[in-house]
Amino acid sequence: MKKPSFKVLPYRHHPKYKFCLDLRPFGKGRKFFKTRAEADAERLRQGTLFERYGREAVGLPQRELSDFITAKRKLADYGWTINDATEFSIHHLENIRRCKITVAQLADEVVEAKRKDGRSAKYVNDLRLKLKRFCQDFGNRPIAAVGAQEIDKWLRDLDCSPKSRADYRANIGVLFSYGERLQMIDKNPVLRTAKPKLVDSPPEIFAVEELRALLEAAHRIAPDVLPMLGIGAFTGLRDAEIKRLDWNEVNLARGFVEVKAAKAKSARRRIVPIQPNLAEWLRPYSGMKGGLVPVGARDKLDRVRKEAGLARWPKNGLRHSFASYRFAAIHDAPRVASELGHTSPQMLYSTYRELVLPEEAERYWKIQPQGKAANQRAPQDFPPEAPGSVSSPAQPNLSMANPCPTTCGIHSVNASTRSFTAGSASRADSGARLNRNSRSFRIETVSYCRWSTKLVRANGEMMIAGTRVPVPQPSLRTGGATWSQRPPFSSYVTMIAQVFQILLFRTALTISATCCWPVTTLV
Repeated sequence: MKKPSFKVLPYRHHPKYKFCLDLRPFGKGRKFFKTRAEADAERLRQGTLFERYGREAVGLPQRELSDFITAKRKLADYGWTINDATEFSIHHLENIRRCKITVAQLADEVVEAKRKDGRSAKYVNDLRLKLKRFCQDFGNRPIAAVGAQEIDKWLRDLDCSPKSRADYRANIGVLFSYGERLQMIDKNPVLRTAKPKLVDSPPEIFAVEELRALLEAAHRIAPDVLPMLGIGAFTGLRDAEIKRLDWNEVNLARGFVEVKAAKAKSARRRIVPIQPNLAEWLRPYSGMKGGLVPVGARDKLDRVRKEAGLARWPKNGLRHSFASYRFAAIHDAPRVASELGHTSPQMLYSTYRELVLPEEAERYWKIQPQGKAANQRAPQDFPPEAPGSVSSPAQPNLSMANPCPTTCGIHSVNASTRSFTAGSASRADSGARLNRNSRSFRIETVSYCRWSTKLVRANGEMMIAGTRVPVPQPSLRTGGATWSQRPPFSSYVTMIAQVFQILLFRTALTISATCCWPVTTLV
Protein backbone atom coordinates (compact mmCIF):
# COMPACT_ATOMS: atom_id res chain seq x y z
CA MET A 1 0.00 0.00 0.00
CA LYS A 2 1.41 3.38 -1.04
CA LYS A 3 2.20 5.69 1.85
CA PRO A 4 0.19 8.94 1.68
CA SER A 5 2.11 12.19 1.32
CA PHE A 6 1.51 15.93 1.30
CA LYS A 7 1.38 17.35 -2.19
CA VAL A 8 0.51 20.76 -3.60
CA LEU A 9 -1.59 20.34 -6.74
CA PRO A 10 -2.72 22.89 -9.32
CA TYR A 11 -6.43 23.72 -9.29
CA ARG A 12 -8.05 24.95 -12.52
CA HIS A 13 -11.73 25.18 -11.50
CA HIS A 14 -11.63 28.53 -9.72
CA PRO A 15 -10.46 31.89 -11.14
CA LYS A 16 -8.95 33.04 -7.85
CA TYR A 17 -7.62 29.95 -6.04
CA LYS A 18 -5.04 28.26 -8.25
CA PHE A 19 -3.49 25.69 -5.86
CA CYS A 20 -4.80 23.15 -3.33
CA LEU A 21 -3.36 20.91 -0.62
CA ASP A 22 -5.06 17.50 -0.45
CA LEU A 23 -5.32 16.28 3.17
CA ARG A 24 -8.03 13.69 2.61
CA PRO A 25 -5.70 10.72 3.05
CA PHE A 26 -5.07 12.02 6.59
CA GLY A 27 -8.74 12.35 7.57
CA LYS A 28 -9.13 16.00 6.58
CA GLY A 29 -10.40 17.82 3.53
CA ARG A 30 -8.75 19.99 0.89
CA LYS A 31 -7.36 23.50 1.39
CA PHE A 32 -7.16 26.09 -1.41
CA PHE A 33 -4.63 28.88 -1.86
CA LYS A 34 -4.08 31.83 -4.19
CA THR A 35 -0.31 31.33 -4.57
CA ARG A 36 2.01 28.36 -4.52
CA ALA A 37 4.08 29.90 -1.70
CA GLU A 38 1.03 29.84 0.62
CA ALA A 39 0.29 26.24 -0.31
CA ASP A 40 3.91 25.14 0.34
CA ALA A 41 3.93 26.87 3.75
CA GLU A 42 0.77 25.00 4.78
CA ARG A 43 2.23 21.72 3.51
CA LEU A 44 5.33 22.17 5.72
CA ARG A 45 3.13 23.04 8.76
CA GLN A 46 0.92 20.00 8.33
CA GLY A 47 3.95 17.75 7.89
CA THR A 48 5.46 19.06 11.11
CA LEU A 49 2.20 18.44 13.03
CA PHE A 50 1.91 14.87 11.78
CA GLU A 51 5.54 14.18 12.69
CA ARG A 52 4.93 15.50 16.20
CA TYR A 53 1.77 13.41 16.56
CA GLY A 54 3.75 10.40 15.37
CA ARG A 55 6.43 10.92 18.01
CA GLU A 56 3.71 11.27 20.69
CA ALA A 57 2.05 8.08 19.48
CA VAL A 58 5.37 6.23 19.73
CA GLY A 59 5.60 7.32 23.34
CA LEU A 60 2.10 6.10 24.25
CA PRO A 61 1.82 3.18 26.69
CA GLN A 62 0.85 -0.15 25.21
CA ARG A 63 -2.50 -0.06 27.03
CA GLU A 64 -3.56 3.27 25.46
CA LEU A 65 -2.49 2.06 22.03
CA SER A 66 -4.55 -1.10 22.56
CA ASP A 67 -7.59 0.97 23.65
CA PHE A 68 -7.21 3.18 20.59
CA ILE A 69 -7.14 0.25 18.22
CA THR A 70 -10.10 -1.44 19.98
CA ALA A 71 -12.20 1.75 19.85
CA LYS A 72 -11.36 2.24 16.19
CA ARG A 73 -12.53 -1.28 15.35
CA LYS A 74 -15.79 -0.87 17.29
CA LEU A 75 -16.59 2.43 15.62
CA ALA A 76 -15.84 0.96 12.21
CA ASP A 77 -18.87 -1.34 12.60
CA TYR A 78 -21.08 1.78 12.64
CA GLY A 79 -19.17 3.73 10.03
CA TRP A 80 -17.73 6.15 12.56
CA THR A 81 -14.15 7.27 13.08
CA ILE A 82 -12.30 8.29 16.22
CA ASN A 83 -12.85 11.94 15.29
CA ASP A 84 -16.61 11.42 14.85
CA ALA A 85 -16.92 9.85 18.28
CA THR A 86 -14.83 12.60 19.81
CA GLU A 87 -16.94 15.40 18.34
CA PHE A 88 -20.17 13.73 19.45
CA SER A 89 -18.91 13.26 23.01
CA ILE A 90 -17.64 16.82 23.27
CA HIS A 91 -20.97 18.20 22.02
CA HIS A 92 -22.92 16.08 24.51
CA LEU A 93 -20.73 17.06 27.43
CA GLU A 94 -20.90 20.71 26.44
CA ASN A 95 -24.69 20.60 26.58
CA ILE A 96 -24.54 19.14 30.07
CA ARG A 97 -22.09 21.79 31.19
CA ARG A 98 -24.15 24.60 29.67
CA CYS A 99 -27.49 23.39 31.17
CA LYS A 100 -27.19 22.33 34.80
CA ILE A 101 -30.93 22.15 35.53
CA THR A 102 -32.03 18.75 36.83
CA VAL A 103 -34.95 16.61 35.74
CA ALA A 104 -36.83 17.30 39.00
CA GLN A 105 -36.44 21.06 38.66
CA LEU A 106 -37.64 21.03 35.06
CA ALA A 107 -40.59 18.77 35.99
CA ASP A 108 -41.83 21.28 38.58
CA GLU A 109 -41.46 24.07 36.02
CA VAL A 110 -43.42 22.12 33.39
CA VAL A 111 -46.33 21.36 35.75
CA GLU A 112 -46.59 25.00 36.78
CA ALA A 113 -46.41 26.15 33.15
CA LYS A 114 -49.25 23.81 32.13
CA ARG A 115 -51.37 25.04 35.03
CA LYS A 116 -50.85 28.66 33.96
CA ASP A 117 -51.66 27.71 30.36
CA GLY A 118 -55.19 26.86 31.48
CA ARG A 119 -55.02 23.09 31.21
CA SER A 120 -57.61 21.18 33.21
CA ALA A 121 -56.93 20.19 36.80
CA LYS A 122 -57.24 16.51 35.87
CA TYR A 123 -54.58 16.83 33.15
CA VAL A 124 -52.20 18.76 35.40
CA ASN A 125 -52.61 16.26 38.24
CA ASP A 126 -52.00 13.28 35.94
CA LEU A 127 -48.89 14.96 34.49
CA ARG A 128 -47.58 15.69 37.98
CA LEU A 129 -48.03 12.07 39.13
CA LYS A 130 -46.36 10.61 36.02
CA LEU A 131 -43.37 12.97 36.25
CA LYS A 132 -43.07 12.31 39.99
CA ARG A 133 -42.61 8.61 39.27
CA PHE A 134 -39.99 9.42 36.60
CA CYS A 135 -38.13 11.73 38.98
CA GLN A 136 -37.72 8.94 41.53
CA ASP A 137 -35.06 7.45 39.22
CA PHE A 138 -33.83 10.45 37.22
CA GLY A 139 -34.66 13.45 39.42
CA ASN A 140 -31.05 14.37 40.30
CA ARG A 141 -29.71 13.92 36.77
CA PRO A 142 -29.13 16.93 34.47
CA ILE A 143 -31.84 17.07 31.84
CA ALA A 144 -29.29 16.95 29.02
CA ALA A 145 -27.62 13.84 30.49
CA VAL A 146 -30.67 11.56 30.06
CA GLY A 147 -30.55 9.63 26.80
CA ALA A 148 -33.10 7.74 24.74
CA GLN A 149 -31.74 4.31 25.64
CA GLU A 150 -32.11 4.98 29.37
CA ILE A 151 -35.68 6.20 28.94
CA ASP A 152 -36.54 3.22 26.74
CA LYS A 153 -35.21 0.76 29.31
CA TRP A 154 -37.02 2.55 32.14
CA LEU A 155 -40.33 2.37 30.27
CA ARG A 156 -39.93 -1.35 29.58
CA ASP A 157 -39.17 -2.05 33.25
CA LEU A 158 -42.45 -0.51 34.39
CA ASP A 159 -44.85 -3.07 35.82
CA CYS A 160 -47.96 -1.87 34.00
CA SER A 161 -50.07 -2.46 30.92
CA PRO A 162 -49.04 -1.24 27.45
CA LYS A 163 -51.68 1.51 27.66
CA SER A 164 -50.24 2.82 30.94
CA ARG A 165 -46.75 2.61 29.50
CA ALA A 166 -47.90 4.69 26.53
CA ASP A 167 -49.33 7.27 28.95
CA TYR A 168 -46.00 7.47 30.80
CA ARG A 169 -44.17 7.89 27.50
CA ALA A 170 -46.47 10.72 26.44
CA ASN A 171 -46.08 12.62 29.71
CA ILE A 172 -42.30 12.24 29.76
CA GLY A 173 -42.29 13.45 26.16
CA VAL A 174 -44.01 16.64 27.35
CA LEU A 175 -41.13 17.19 29.80
CA PHE A 176 -38.37 16.86 27.22
CA SER A 177 -40.30 18.82 24.56
CA TYR A 178 -40.47 21.71 27.01
CA GLY A 179 -36.70 21.48 27.52
CA GLU A 180 -36.16 21.39 23.76
CA ARG A 181 -38.20 24.57 23.26
CA LEU A 182 -36.07 26.31 25.89
CA GLN A 183 -32.92 25.06 24.06
CA MET A 184 -31.79 23.06 27.07
CA ILE A 185 -31.43 20.00 24.82
CA ASP A 186 -31.00 19.68 21.08
CA LYS A 187 -33.56 16.91 20.48
CA ASN A 188 -36.30 15.19 22.42
CA PRO A 189 -34.94 11.72 23.31
CA VAL A 190 -38.43 10.32 23.88
CA LEU A 191 -39.06 10.49 20.13
CA ARG A 192 -36.39 7.83 19.64
CA THR A 193 -37.93 5.40 22.16
CA ALA A 194 -40.11 2.46 21.17
CA LYS A 195 -43.88 2.84 21.18
CA PRO A 196 -45.79 0.07 22.97
CA LYS A 197 -48.18 -1.92 20.80
CA LEU A 198 -51.79 -1.25 21.77
CA VAL A 199 -54.49 -3.74 20.84
CA ASP A 200 -57.33 -2.02 18.99
CA SER A 201 -60.28 -3.35 20.97
CA PRO A 202 -63.84 -2.31 20.06
CA PRO A 203 -65.48 0.33 22.25
CA GLU A 204 -67.66 -0.92 25.08
CA ILE A 205 -71.31 0.07 24.96
CA PHE A 206 -74.49 -0.61 26.93
CA ALA A 207 -77.10 -2.92 25.50
CA VAL A 208 -80.57 -1.42 25.27
CA GLU A 209 -81.95 -3.50 28.11
CA GLU A 210 -78.89 -2.81 30.27
CA LEU A 211 -79.31 0.94 29.94
CA ARG A 212 -83.05 0.70 30.57
CA ALA A 213 -82.42 -1.30 33.75
CA LEU A 214 -79.76 1.19 34.83
CA LEU A 215 -82.05 4.22 34.44
CA GLU A 216 -84.96 2.50 36.16
CA ALA A 217 -82.72 1.45 39.04
CA ALA A 218 -81.54 5.03 39.42
CA HIS A 219 -85.16 6.18 39.35
CA ARG A 220 -85.96 3.83 42.23
CA ILE A 221 -83.01 4.15 44.61
CA ALA A 222 -81.01 7.25 43.64
CA PRO A 223 -83.08 9.79 41.68
CA ASP A 224 -80.46 12.53 42.03
CA VAL A 225 -77.99 10.67 39.77
CA LEU A 226 -80.59 9.96 37.09
CA PRO A 227 -79.98 13.26 35.22
CA MET A 228 -76.24 12.67 34.86
CA LEU A 229 -76.88 9.14 33.56
CA GLY A 230 -79.50 10.31 31.08
CA ILE A 231 -77.38 13.20 29.80
CA GLY A 232 -74.37 10.94 29.41
CA ALA A 233 -76.36 8.30 27.52
CA PHE A 234 -78.43 10.57 25.28
CA THR A 235 -76.12 13.55 24.64
CA GLY A 236 -72.67 11.87 24.65
CA LEU A 237 -71.00 14.38 26.96
CA ARG A 238 -67.64 13.38 28.43
CA ASP A 239 -67.49 12.38 32.09
CA ALA A 240 -65.42 15.47 32.94
CA GLU A 241 -67.90 17.72 31.10
CA ILE A 242 -70.84 16.21 33.00
CA LYS A 243 -69.06 16.82 36.31
CA ARG A 244 -68.63 20.51 35.38
CA LEU A 245 -72.17 20.90 34.06
CA ASP A 246 -74.65 23.18 35.80
CA TRP A 247 -78.43 22.98 35.72
CA ASN A 248 -78.72 26.44 34.12
CA GLU A 249 -76.89 24.96 31.10
CA VAL A 250 -79.62 22.33 30.61
CA ASN A 251 -82.32 24.20 28.72
CA LEU A 252 -85.39 21.98 28.61
CA ALA A 253 -87.59 24.74 27.22
CA ARG A 254 -85.45 25.21 24.11
CA GLY A 255 -84.28 21.58 24.01
CA PHE A 256 -80.49 21.68 24.21
CA VAL A 257 -77.53 21.27 26.56
CA GLU A 258 -74.85 23.94 26.38
CA VAL A 259 -71.24 22.87 26.91
CA LYS A 260 -69.29 26.05 27.54
CA ALA A 261 -65.77 26.47 26.23
CA ALA A 262 -64.32 26.64 29.72
CA LYS A 263 -65.86 23.26 30.56
CA ALA A 264 -65.16 21.44 27.28
CA LYS A 265 -62.08 19.30 26.70
CA SER A 266 -61.47 20.95 23.34
CA ALA A 267 -62.02 24.46 24.80
CA ARG A 268 -64.76 25.06 22.18
CA ARG A 269 -68.38 25.81 22.99
CA ARG A 270 -70.98 23.46 21.53
CA ILE A 271 -74.73 22.90 21.68
CA VAL A 272 -76.07 19.35 21.98
CA PRO A 273 -79.80 18.78 21.32
CA ILE A 274 -81.96 17.09 23.93
CA GLN A 275 -83.70 14.11 22.38
CA PRO A 276 -87.42 13.53 23.17
CA ASN A 277 -86.79 10.54 25.42
CA LEU A 278 -84.18 12.46 27.42
CA ALA A 279 -86.65 15.32 27.84
CA GLU A 280 -89.09 12.88 29.48
CA TRP A 281 -86.43 11.70 31.93
CA LEU A 282 -85.44 15.27 32.83
CA ARG A 283 -88.95 16.76 33.03
CA PRO A 284 -89.40 16.16 36.81
CA TYR A 285 -86.11 18.00 37.41
CA SER A 286 -87.01 21.21 35.58
CA GLY A 287 -86.28 24.36 37.55
CA MET A 288 -83.43 22.86 39.56
CA LYS A 289 -80.37 24.96 40.37
CA GLY A 290 -76.72 24.26 41.09
CA GLY A 291 -74.42 21.53 39.86
CA LEU A 292 -75.77 18.54 38.00
CA VAL A 293 -73.69 15.90 39.81
CA PRO A 294 -74.76 15.37 43.44
CA VAL A 295 -72.51 14.76 46.41
CA GLY A 296 -71.42 11.13 46.74
CA ALA A 297 -72.32 10.35 43.14
CA ARG A 298 -69.69 7.62 42.82
CA ASP A 299 -71.09 5.50 45.64
CA LYS A 300 -74.63 6.06 44.41
CA LEU A 301 -73.72 4.99 40.89
CA ASP A 302 -72.16 1.83 42.26
CA ARG A 303 -75.38 1.01 44.13
CA VAL A 304 -77.39 1.72 41.00
CA ARG A 305 -75.16 -0.61 38.97
CA LYS A 306 -75.67 -3.43 41.45
CA GLU A 307 -79.41 -2.78 41.59
CA ALA A 308 -79.56 -3.00 37.78
CA GLY A 309 -77.72 -6.34 37.82
CA LEU A 310 -74.65 -5.14 35.87
CA ALA A 311 -71.44 -7.01 36.70
CA ARG A 312 -69.20 -4.16 35.56
CA TRP A 313 -69.41 -0.67 34.15
CA PRO A 314 -68.28 -0.46 30.48
CA LYS A 315 -65.36 1.92 29.97
CA ASN A 316 -66.79 5.22 28.73
CA GLY A 317 -69.93 3.20 28.13
CA LEU A 318 -72.40 6.09 28.09
CA ARG A 319 -70.46 8.19 25.58
CA HIS A 320 -69.65 5.19 23.38
CA SER A 321 -73.29 4.11 23.45
CA PHE A 322 -74.47 7.54 22.35
CA ALA A 323 -71.98 7.60 19.45
CA SER A 324 -72.89 4.10 18.28
CA TYR A 325 -76.68 4.33 18.54
CA ARG A 326 -76.82 7.92 17.31
CA PHE A 327 -74.80 7.12 14.18
CA ALA A 328 -76.90 4.01 13.51
CA ALA A 329 -80.06 6.12 13.80
CA ILE A 330 -79.21 9.13 11.59
CA HIS A 331 -76.20 7.94 9.49
CA ASP A 332 -74.67 11.43 9.61
CA ALA A 333 -71.06 11.13 10.77
CA PRO A 334 -70.18 14.89 10.70
CA ARG A 335 -73.25 15.72 12.78
CA VAL A 336 -72.54 13.03 15.37
CA ALA A 337 -68.89 14.10 15.53
CA SER A 338 -69.98 17.70 16.12
CA GLU A 339 -72.29 16.64 18.96
CA LEU A 340 -69.41 14.64 20.48
CA GLY A 341 -67.13 17.68 20.32
CA HIS A 342 -64.82 16.45 17.53
CA THR A 343 -63.64 18.51 14.58
CA SER A 344 -63.79 15.59 12.13
CA PRO A 345 -65.53 12.18 11.94
CA GLN A 346 -62.19 10.35 11.99
CA MET A 347 -62.27 9.88 15.77
CA LEU A 348 -65.86 8.63 15.50
CA TYR A 349 -64.88 5.84 13.12
CA SER A 350 -61.61 4.90 14.87
CA THR A 351 -62.62 5.00 18.53
CA TYR A 352 -66.24 5.60 19.41
CA ARG A 353 -68.38 3.82 16.84
CA GLU A 354 -69.57 0.28 17.57
CA LEU A 355 -71.70 -1.36 14.91
CA VAL A 356 -75.29 -1.78 16.05
CA LEU A 357 -78.40 -2.80 14.18
CA PRO A 358 -80.94 -0.15 13.14
CA GLU A 359 -83.61 -1.97 15.16
CA GLU A 360 -81.48 -1.68 18.30
CA ALA A 361 -80.90 2.02 17.63
CA GLU A 362 -84.66 2.56 17.33
CA ARG A 363 -85.25 0.83 20.66
CA TYR A 364 -82.43 2.80 22.27
CA TRP A 365 -83.96 6.17 21.44
CA LYS A 366 -87.33 5.00 22.78
CA ILE A 367 -86.04 4.34 26.30
CA GLN A 368 -88.45 6.45 28.38
CA PRO A 369 -89.83 6.45 31.91
CA GLN A 370 -92.30 3.62 32.49
CA GLY A 371 -95.14 5.88 33.57
CA LYS A 372 -94.99 8.11 30.51
CA ALA A 373 -97.68 6.27 28.54
CA ALA A 374 -100.12 6.28 31.47
CA ASN A 375 -99.49 9.96 32.14
CA GLN A 376 -100.23 10.99 28.55
CA ARG A 377 -103.88 9.82 28.47
CA ALA A 378 -106.44 12.23 27.10
CA PRO A 379 -107.63 14.73 29.73
CA GLN A 380 -111.21 14.53 30.99
CA ASP A 381 -113.36 17.36 32.32
CA PHE A 382 -114.77 17.24 35.81
CA PRO A 383 -118.43 16.38 36.24
CA PRO A 384 -120.63 19.25 37.42
CA GLU A 385 -120.50 20.03 41.08
CA ALA A 386 -123.37 18.85 43.28
CA PRO A 387 -125.27 21.45 45.33
CA GLY A 388 -123.56 22.17 48.59
CA SER A 389 -120.33 20.57 47.54
CA VAL A 390 -116.90 22.12 47.72
CA SER A 391 -116.50 24.20 44.59
CA SER A 392 -113.23 24.56 42.74
CA PRO A 393 -112.13 26.27 39.53
CA ALA A 394 -112.60 24.27 36.34
CA GLN A 395 -109.50 22.27 35.43
CA PRO A 396 -109.66 19.80 32.53
CA ASN A 397 -106.69 17.66 33.51
CA LEU A 398 -105.97 16.49 37.01
CA SER A 399 -103.65 13.67 35.99
CA MET A 400 -100.13 13.68 37.35
CA ALA A 401 -98.24 15.00 34.35
CA ASN A 402 -95.15 15.50 36.46
CA PRO A 403 -95.14 12.69 39.03
CA CYS A 404 -92.76 12.82 41.91
CA PRO A 405 -89.49 10.99 41.04
CA THR A 406 -89.67 8.89 44.19
CA THR A 407 -91.86 5.98 45.24
CA CYS A 408 -93.79 8.27 47.57
CA GLY A 409 -96.99 6.27 47.38
CA ILE A 410 -99.29 8.66 45.50
CA HIS A 411 -99.30 7.74 41.85
CA SER A 412 -102.74 8.38 40.35
CA VAL A 413 -105.70 10.71 40.44
CA ASN A 414 -109.16 9.76 39.30
CA ALA A 415 -110.68 12.90 37.76
CA SER A 416 -114.27 11.60 37.75
CA THR A 417 -114.48 10.57 41.40
CA ARG A 418 -111.65 12.78 42.70
CA SER A 419 -110.13 9.87 44.58
CA PHE A 420 -106.47 9.74 45.44
CA THR A 421 -104.75 6.35 45.39
CA ALA A 422 -101.57 5.58 47.31
CA GLY A 423 -99.10 3.27 45.62
CA SER A 424 -96.93 2.36 48.57
CA ALA A 425 -98.34 3.06 51.99
CA SER A 426 -97.60 1.68 55.41
CA ARG A 427 -100.81 -0.37 55.31
CA ALA A 428 -102.40 -2.37 52.55
CA ASP A 429 -105.02 -0.72 50.35
CA SER A 430 -104.41 2.68 51.87
CA GLY A 431 -105.64 5.93 50.36
CA ALA A 432 -107.71 9.04 50.79
CA ARG A 433 -111.10 9.90 49.25
CA LEU A 434 -112.85 13.23 49.03
CA ASN A 435 -116.65 13.12 49.20
CA ARG A 436 -118.02 15.76 46.82
CA ASN A 437 -121.24 16.14 48.84
CA SER A 438 -119.70 16.83 52.24
CA ARG A 439 -116.54 18.01 53.92
CA SER A 440 -115.86 14.65 55.61
CA PHE A 441 -112.85 12.47 54.67
CA ARG A 442 -112.32 8.74 55.02
CA ILE A 443 -108.61 8.21 55.69
CA GLU A 444 -107.00 4.94 56.68
CA THR A 445 -103.36 5.84 56.06
CA VAL A 446 -101.95 8.65 53.98
CA SER A 447 -98.42 8.49 52.55
CA TYR A 448 -96.97 11.95 52.11
CA CYS A 449 -94.23 12.55 49.58
CA ARG A 450 -90.84 13.00 51.23
CA TRP A 451 -89.76 15.21 48.34
CA SER A 452 -92.49 17.82 48.30
CA THR A 453 -94.58 16.94 51.42
CA LYS A 454 -97.82 17.19 49.49
CA LEU A 455 -100.74 14.88 48.85
CA VAL A 456 -101.11 15.41 45.10
CA ARG A 457 -99.26 17.40 42.50
CA ALA A 458 -101.13 17.91 39.20
CA ASN A 459 -100.15 20.29 36.39
CA GLY A 460 -98.13 22.53 38.68
CA GLU A 461 -100.94 22.71 41.31
CA MET A 462 -102.13 20.72 44.29
CA MET A 463 -105.57 20.18 45.78
CA ILE A 464 -105.88 21.17 49.43
CA ALA A 465 -109.37 21.22 50.94
CA GLY A 466 -110.97 21.86 47.56
CA THR A 467 -108.64 24.75 46.60
CA ARG A 468 -105.98 24.65 43.90
CA VAL A 469 -102.66 26.00 45.18
CA PRO A 470 -99.53 26.47 43.00
CA VAL A 471 -96.91 23.87 43.83
CA PRO A 472 -93.15 24.61 43.67
CA GLN A 473 -90.98 22.05 41.91
CA PRO A 474 -88.99 19.80 44.29
CA SER A 475 -85.32 20.46 44.78
CA LEU A 476 -83.22 17.28 44.92
CA ARG A 477 -80.16 19.03 46.29
CA THR A 478 -81.56 21.06 49.18
CA GLY A 479 -84.69 19.09 50.02
CA GLY A 480 -86.66 22.34 49.60
CA ALA A 481 -88.40 23.78 46.58
CA THR A 482 -87.73 26.26 43.81
CA TRP A 483 -90.42 27.95 41.73
CA SER A 484 -90.30 27.50 37.96
CA GLN A 485 -92.56 30.59 37.70
CA ARG A 486 -92.50 32.57 40.96
CA PRO A 487 -96.06 33.39 42.12
CA PRO A 488 -97.11 36.55 43.99
CA PHE A 489 -96.67 36.81 47.73
CA SER A 490 -100.34 36.15 48.33
CA SER A 491 -99.94 32.63 46.95
CA TYR A 492 -97.38 31.88 49.63
CA VAL A 493 -99.74 33.09 52.33
CA THR A 494 -102.60 31.03 50.90
CA MET A 495 -100.45 27.95 50.66
CA ILE A 496 -99.21 28.22 54.27
CA ALA A 497 -102.76 28.70 55.52
CA GLN A 498 -104.01 25.69 53.58
CA VAL A 499 -101.18 23.52 54.88
CA PHE A 500 -102.06 24.41 58.46
CA GLN A 501 -105.71 23.68 57.67
CA ILE A 502 -105.00 20.19 56.38
CA LEU A 503 -102.68 19.42 59.33
CA LEU A 504 -105.45 20.46 61.73
CA PHE A 505 -107.93 18.35 59.83
CA ARG A 506 -105.64 15.30 60.05
CA THR A 507 -105.39 15.79 63.80
CA ALA A 508 -109.15 15.87 64.01
CA LEU A 509 -109.42 12.68 61.97
CA THR A 510 -106.93 10.92 64.25
CA ILE A 511 -108.89 11.91 67.34
CA SER A 512 -112.14 10.89 65.66
CA ALA A 513 -110.78 7.47 64.76
CA THR A 514 -109.49 6.95 68.31
CA CYS A 515 -112.46 8.21 70.30
CA CYS A 516 -115.26 7.57 67.75
CA TRP A 517 -116.32 11.27 67.82
CA PRO A 518 -117.96 12.92 64.83
CA VAL A 519 -115.54 14.74 62.63
CA THR A 520 -117.85 17.76 62.22
CA THR A 521 -117.86 18.27 65.99
CA LEU A 522 -114.08 18.45 66.12
CA VAL A 523 -113.78 20.68 63.07
